Amino acid sequence: MKKIATHNLYALGIMLLMFMGAVCTTTQGMLLTDFIDHYSLESSTQGFMSAFQSAGNIVALLMVVFFIGKVRKINVITLSAFLIPAVFFVLGQKPMFVLLLICYCVYGVAFGFLDSLTSSIMVDLYTEKASGYMNVLHGVYGIGGFLGPIFMKYLGGAGLEWDRILFVLCAMSAAAALLYSAAAYPSYKDKETLTENASGVTRSDVLDFFRKGKKKVLLLCALLYGAHQIGITVWMTRYISEYLSSPAYGPLALSLFWLGIAVSRLLVSRFDFDPVKVVIVGHILSGLAVAVGVFSGSGIIMMACCGVAGFFEGSVLPMTLYLSCSWTSANTALGSSMILFAHYIGFVFTSPLIGFAISAVGVTFGMMIPAISSFAAAILAVALVGRGR
Repeated sequence: MKKIATHNLYALGIMLLMFMGAVCTTTQGMLLTDFIDHYSLESSTQGFMSAFQSAGNIVALLMVVFFIGKVRKINVITLSAFLIPAVFFVLGQKPMFVLLLICYCVYGVAFGFLDSLTSSIMVDLYTEKASGYMNVLHGVYGIGGFLGPIFMKYLGGAGLEWDRILFVLCAMSAAAALLYSAAAYPSYKDKETLTENASGVTRSDVLDFFRKGKKKVLLLCALLYGAHQIGITVWMTRYISEYLSSPAYGPLALSLFWLGIAVSRLLVSRFDFDPVKVVIVGHILSGLAVAVGVFSGSGIIMMACCGVAGFFEGSVLPMTLYLSCSWTSANTALGSSMILFAHYIGFVFTSPLIGFAISAVGVTFGMMIPAISSFAAAILAVALVGRGR
């Protein structure tokens, strides 16, 4: 019983960090117009904040190769938890644009560790019910994504400028780090609670991942899912508020998107669905929802479609992570890191690409990129049916 209590306490601490990570990440979409106006950004540079954060995510995953098996996961997570409020303190100073990009890159490193290692730890702690707990973990992230825009809209309505909002998030993330540390402390003494099943990620491990046909397909699907998700989280609020002239619906669209994701993940965690079918159907229906919203040209319809897209895509990433970790059960950190690496690659190029596409071709084409990415992922995911690893 004591072991179970320790497991659950540590899991709650992890979920708190994921919740705050989601809230902090929504600054990319909620404050994009403020960043563009303050720093006079044009074309692809409007997506640089997201690209630099995603580059930091990738750096974190590459560093996992050196840390896993040498440094305990819990220690890396603790360091990352306290690094986040430090970054947001600097962001609240309205730094020069280059420093702002560096800060988001550092934040990307910190959250990249959290995202990868917490997913891995859920498999370590709850092996027999891993897919369910993976959905719960990422469902909590979805709740943070839902509440973040609402909270920031409230702060903005109360008269806080964007830099003050970042200071508030600094304080909240610092509190989350402290609470996590208090929840995780018993795990430092209970070595049985955190069985580190990863002996390190080697070059041959990574190359082996790329050699297996099914794993390669899963990586491509993760990349395209990242392209889809970042397009919505970074650009949708600005698209609805500025291009569709519906500022009242912009923040709500982002909240509904994450609410749909949270509901989907928590709901799917209660059932035993085929992960591959969830991935295929999720990509098809979420892409369709985005396409309908974009072609409608209506802010309120686009807002509703964001909620629908979030619901249908919600379990795609947790199920993808579960598949990867189950295929690499001897080293779950490898499984989660490879998927998230591909996921973040999709983040890096898509946000600047959408900014460039809007400027060079048109807003409709630019905002269709997330839908196109989903349809392409669905076609690829069909290859996952009935094949070996």
